[in-house]
Amino acid sequence: MSGSRWGPYHYQLVQLGFVNQARARVREAQARARALRAPGPQVAALWFEALIEVRIGKAERVAERSAQMLALAEEYALMPHVRAVHLWLSGWAQARLGDPHAGYRRINEGYEQAVPFGLRALASEARTYGAEALALAGDWVAARRQVVEAMQCADAIGERQYLTQLLLLDARIADGFGEPDRARESIRRAIAEARLQEAPWLELAALSARCERPDVSAKDFAALAHVVEQLTEGLDTAQVARARELLKRRRGASTSARR
Repeated sequence: MSGSRWGPYHYQLVQLGFVNQARARVREAQARARALRAPGPQVAALWFEALIEVRIGKAERVAERSAQMLALAEEYALMPHVRAVHLWLSGWAQARLGDPHAGYRRINEGYEQAVPFGLRALASEARTYGAEALALAGDWVAARRQVVEAMQCADAIGERQYLTQLLLLDARIADGFGEPDRARESIRRAIAEARLQEAPWLELAALSARCERPDVSAKDFAALAHVVEQLTEGLDTAQVARARELLKRRRGASTSARR
């Protein structure tokens, strides 16, 4: 898709914590594509926006952008792999909006459609979405299998973009199986990976998961508070609200303990 070289830049901005800037850059790309009346770049810009919204958990927006992508692809007979991307994005949104079984089926259909096009760089993305949908459905066995496949896809091409999310998914699945030691270790690795990537947004997610556990330490809360304090954008997102709520509970518990 024309303009796809800008995609990684947009969602890397999110991972660095620059959510507002990422959205602004995508809007600029969309405006240019519309001005040029170029459907290919329009689809690419919609895809990039959907990827940003996935990273901040906005399922409704992902569904809307995915539908717009498909409409353009069908109107202008664009590359068939656009439909595959539409399927796994819309499936992710469907799973998040309350129907994980149907969402997974859609994600998997999109993955199967993408395979003939050799989209190896996107396989880990689709498998990550599939694993999340299965975890939401409580199908821990299938979810773990998807996580393993996603990690294998990522390892095959040296892709670390989804590794933090996959490790956090692995922790959720381990909890589903009643494996607290594995869950704790996966979260530890997720925190380390986020720091290795120097990605505050990913670190926020990983530390929030750590601070929800019963064996959380004061050091963990201090690390989470530090990341939240460093963020200047995306402050209205669910991820930041979750972190702030965890910190608020910690302060409340500390106050009660001193009384």
